[in-house]
Amino acid sequence: GTVTVDAPDATDEQLAALKGAVDAHCPMCDFLGGTCTMTLGLDCKPSEGLAAGNDEGLSAEAIGDLGAALGADPAAAMVIYKSSSKLEKGLCTSVTLPNTPHHGPYVIDEPSAMPGGQNKGPNPMDLCLGALSTCQDITYKAYATAMSIPLAKVETSIEGDLDLRGFLGVDPNTPMGFSKITGTVTVDAPDATDEQLAALKGAVDAHCPMCDFLGGTCTMTLGLDCKPSEGLAAGNDEGLSAEAIGDLGAALGADPAAAMVIYKSSSKLEKGLCTSVTLPNTPHHGPYVIDEPSAMPGGQNKGPNPMDLCLGALSTCQDITYKAYATAMSIPLAKVETSIEGDLDLRGFLGVDPNTPMGFSKITGTVTVDA
Repeated sequence: GTVTVDAPDATDEQLAALKGAVDAHCPMCDFLGGTCTMTLGLDCKPSEGLAAGNDEGLSAEAIGDLGAALGADPAAAMVIYKSSSKLEKGLCTSVTLPNTPHHGPYVIDEPSAMPGGQNKGPNPMDLCLGALSTCQDITYKAYATAMSIPLAKVETSIEGDLDLRGFLGVDPNTPMGFSKITGTVTVDAPDATDEQLAALKGAVDAHCPMCDFLGGTCTMTLGLDCKPSEGLAAGNDEGLSAEAIGDLGAALGADPAAAMVIYKSSSKLEKGLCTSVTLPNTPHHGPYVIDEPSAMPGGQNKGPNPMDLCLGALSTCQDITYKAYATAMSIPLAKVETSIEGDLDLRGFLGVDPNTPMGFSKITGTVTVDA
């Protein structure tokens, strides 16, 4: 990935200090390092009369054929997911997912309680939980189909606990990312036995790409480079200042309970592998449609993939953290842009090769600044 910032008046020492602060305090980087405990339960209950959607070509045979093809040609299983984001005004950032450029861009922001936040979109941590919940929906449906378990409906609700004192650098012992994630996947499988449901949960736990990735199995490198910003002007900081950040940090240091934030995601499988996700902290934005490409049985390409969404959460979190810490450190920063790529081998998700990771094997990136 690449983060591009416009900081023509910053010294090399300031930029090095800024990168160190971002690396140490970016909530997504901390979370993706595997510092969080995650518990996702399975519940089975009637779908209250909702009928199953059209499976859009999803079948055990189609999944088996794809797995066999990728097993015979491992190079064809390699997918590069991508995210490209750009800081706008204050802490508001816009992200495009290049694999599905016809969907988006998506606006990501902080709530108005955060200096510079305008509440124009969900927070990166909400987005990350959205990627996790929709990945659970898709993996449950795909593996239920492969295991011939009739599954009419899948819904996932997830919550993540985060203490803002970590992000703001108030307490060095506080994690920057989630400390805990809990959730429940609710399925409608009236004809499934308890043994089948237990086997299905085991298969999903073993093959969900987001669960694997969030367990800290991926190497991640975000470097720093220097590059002119081509004359693009800085946006309005929307109340973002070193003083405002300091005041918030002091207030949360004095009242740690006020620093606790619960991020949430609620998703529901639609047709095929297409799923719709709502982020309850910002219900006025969304819902967002998440899907698989048409090359995946059941995929209709109606929205980005959960792994694209996850990289979008990471790149926008970098944008926001760079801007916030540059402001707190009195480093003039007119612009931030981030481009990130993640390598994933589909043989892991499809269970073709037990030695292949299910999530990203590598994320690379460079922070590019104008100084």
